[in-house]
Amino acid sequence: MSAWKSKIAGGVRKALPLNSGPRLFAAATYYSIKDAGTFSRNARANFVRAASASRTSELDYRAWRKLNEVHGAGAEGSATKTSFAVIVEVAAAGAVGDVKRTRDSIAAQIGASGRIAALRSGSALSEILCAVDEDFVLFLRAGSELSPHALAEVAKKHRIDPALELVVFDSDVRGHLGPVDPHFRPQWSPDVLLGANYIDRSFAIKASALPATAGVLLNDRGIWELLLSSQTTERTAGNLSHVLLTEPQAPQRRAATSDAEMVQRVLNHQGEGATATAVGGVVRVLFEPTRWPTVSIVIPTRHSRSNLGRLLPSLARTDYPGFDVRIVDNGGESEDNAAWYREQSADLNLAVQWWTEAPFNYSRVNNAAVRETNGEIVVMLNDDTEIVDALWLKEMVGLLLRDGVGTVGVQHRQADGLIQHGGVMIGPGGFADNIFASMKPDSDTLIGRTSWYRDALAVTGACVAIRRTDFEDVGGLDEAFILCGSDVVLGLDQIIRGRRNVVVPFDTVRHFESLTRGTSVPAEDFYASYWRYHPWLQGGDPYMSPNVSRLSPVPRFKDPRDEDPIKLALEVLGRSFIKHAQSSSISEEASALLGTASISAEEVAAVHQLHKDFSGELDIKTINWFIPDIDMPFFGGLNTAFRLAAKLARDQGIQNRFVVLAAPNRAFVASALTAAFPDLADSEISFYDGSDEQIAAIPGADAAVATLWLTAIHVAKSPDVKRKFYLMQDYEPAFYPASTLFAMAEESYRLGLYGICNTVSMHSIYTGMYGGQATYFTPAVDQSIYHAEGRREKSANEPVTIFAYARDHFRNCWELVYSALTEIKRIHGDDVRIVAAGARYLPASADFIDLGLLDYRATGRLYRETDIGLTMQISRHPSYLPLELMSSGVPMVAPDSAWFDWLFTNGENSLLTMRTLDDLVEKLDTLVRDKQLRTELSARALSTIASGHSDWNAALDNIHGYMANPGL
Repeated sequence: MSAWKSKIAGGVRKALPLNSGPRLFAAATYYSIKDAGTFSRNARANFVRAASASRTSELDYRAWRKLNEVHGAGAEGSATKTSFAVIVEVAAAGAVGDVKRTRDSIAAQIGASGRIAALRSGSALSEILCAVDEDFVLFLRAGSELSPHALAEVAKKHRIDPALELVVFDSDVRGHLGPVDPHFRPQWSPDVLLGANYIDRSFAIKASALPATAGVLLNDRGIWELLLSSQTTERTAGNLSHVLLTEPQAPQRRAATSDAEMVQRVLNHQGEGATATAVGGVVRVLFEPTRWPTVSIVIPTRHSRSNLGRLLPSLARTDYPGFDVRIVDNGGESEDNAAWYREQSADLNLAVQWWTEAPFNYSRVNNAAVRETNGEIVVMLNDDTEIVDALWLKEMVGLLLRDGVGTVGVQHRQADGLIQHGGVMIGPGGFADNIFASMKPDSDTLIGRTSWYRDALAVTGACVAIRRTDFEDVGGLDEAFILCGSDVVLGLDQIIRGRRNVVVPFDTVRHFESLTRGTSVPAEDFYASYWRYHPWLQGGDPYMSPNVSRLSPVPRFKDPRDEDPIKLALEVLGRSFIKHAQSSSISEEASALLGTASISAEEVAAVHQLHKDFSGELDIKTINWFIPDIDMPFFGGLNTAFRLAAKLARDQGIQNRFVVLAAPNRAFVASALTAAFPDLADSEISFYDGSDEQIAAIPGADAAVATLWLTAIHVAKSPDVKRKFYLMQDYEPAFYPASTLFAMAEESYRLGLYGICNTVSMHSIYTGMYGGQATYFTPAVDQSIYHAEGRREKSANEPVTIFAYARDHFRNCWELVYSALTEIKRIHGDDVRIVAAGARYLPASADFIDLGLLDYRATGRLYRETDIGLTMQISRHPSYLPLELMSSGVPMVAPDSAWFDWLFTNGENSLLTMRTLDDLVEKLDTLVRDKQLRTELSARALSTIASGHSDWNAALDNIHGYMANPGL
């Protein structure tokens, strides 16, 4: 390296600290380049340290409430258009003061108002509600007080999402020295509502959505019955995680026999066979299907006779008409062991499967065992469990057969009687933990009693029931997990598909976890967990309330000092945590990159000479892929590079090596590749820092492929390579203003690399504008995720849903998109709902539903509920978003650009717009008003995808032939 280059490279490291941010070039180099280390042998100790470091001193409620006061930001203005009727229940004569207190709180509302009606407890709801003509109804107890912004907040929530019919909020209790006893509520949890009215009076319900109330009375049981009888769904229920209601005293949260009778009556009326009883202050529901499905119970073991000797006799006492048990034993097959099993099978339909595969993989063991069974329901059960209630299986299966339920687990108790598992939450230590761990049963918490049914993100695999069809639908347990985490992912996969996970709270199956595996967790499981947990690590656990700490399985107040769970996770994985923001100042970044982005004319000439020397057919067996550091492997251009590499490995037996512009952390990169494409699990991985010395040290290969403009320069300079390619997926100079960075990015197209272009538009640029030699492919979509199956015809009174990618980046024209959508909402009000996802950039005043970052697997279901898609990408590739939306049956509004005419045809499969506010608003307005046009564009969009974008394998078929001989 020359002296002047060394000086510049040194300036890079000094002026632009490794792993520093924010900087615009992070779009290319991502989160490089700092020595973050690798996952060491003491990963578990690191995890424990990170978890313990997250435990700050707990806030008391007074301090928490002061930090979280509701000021009604953005709740004023048009919120007053929503009207409210407030029904006040007066329990006894002489409660004039209580009624006045409630009436005064209604009169003091800011930004909204309500009509109040005070009625005696026990009044018939049907007589009360027939006189209501307001939009929403609240049912308060006399003496309750709404916070000054409560009604305006409800109105704003409905204004943002006019599909909502029920808005739930948080509450507390008036104490002598101020409010006490807060109750924070999760997102819509219909299974919790079976055993207790977790919502109580903290809700507003749309008058038009009220169920028939004949015989229902104005009292606690009547309100619970009203909620149970409603047709509320996840789509029509919304949460305001603010304390908007203060009760005069702690509500009665313990169910009586009469409550159980009511629950059973409602369920029977809805066509569900069930028997309900009051047990320990909770309604316990035993569902009774017309036919009990067959069940296969799978138990892995290392021939632990002490465990099995406790479990199997208890299992034999199970009261269930038809179940079989399959034990998969990796403790060694012997006549003695087989004879022991024969003794145990007297009272059980028992089969034993001997397992010899090493190393042990819990997920694979269970998957293999499940494949050998044929029960309609699969139950995975640890050998260190004990059945203590003969009805356990009927209870689990009955709940599982409810509409929308994906898995069912149970609340486990330890040997000392304390709770070991009450559901799984994501966040503690940066990963996952068991809710209520080490708490006493029937404890009260910030999110309600531990004795309630729970809806959760997942349940432990120590005892989990799932339909065989649902198990197979998600591919069983994810075998990337060796010991821990695949049960969590099994639950997350149900959530992604719109199903729920339910925890039975009663003492039916105990778990003696430490007897089986201790507390050792393989390092690989931490990495695999990170990629699958990430959307919830970033966005939060919807069943835990954003008001409680994401770091503690025992519910406590969220503290501003709590560390970000992603930060804790990355700490464990040997990565630095950096929050990136877009910067409009790029001079420093350009100066810092001059050294690593430089190439001489002689080095460019060498590329041309190389391709002359190795012209014609070349048998390519090894490929070096030059990639930036990996942030998320499931999206965008990097995902396409991985997809192509996986296809070449699968079809041609090519050995891929990923050369990563980042600090060495092989486990992190390997786990990312495996998470996205298991075919890449055995790929080689190298790291480099962009210097000439490290580029020269990269192992040779038959071919090298660049995946962005900076790596194109590095590929051009790399030795011991016979053929060099540039996977061009966008016009990257346009990512920057006219500047040094623009110039350096543009120069990467003149290096003489063979182009592999994503779309004919990129091919036109590479060959026509810069004289390069290239082929191209037309992108496709994964139709296992993005399809129109399940789209439904909406009723006339449902709002039109518009989806937009909410990322504040120059090339997304976010300012234009935001302004246009704001105007559409102003014009159409409750007739439209605007959904934004991708990142949380929206201001509090926006009347948009902000979904944040979603798991990519969940976006297909979202798109199938979408009526209009909007993209305003102005670089020369429109991104994959419109393809995915169109494949889901969504008509698009997109920029009128010649670069996109390979996909969009105005008036046929989309509406194209000028890049002006007026025209964009006009096109959106046209589609909102014209349902027939939406239907026609949707059909043609589906046809467009089916005819040219439905098969990634076919789309990439010609790439290997081109790489083998670009001259053909």
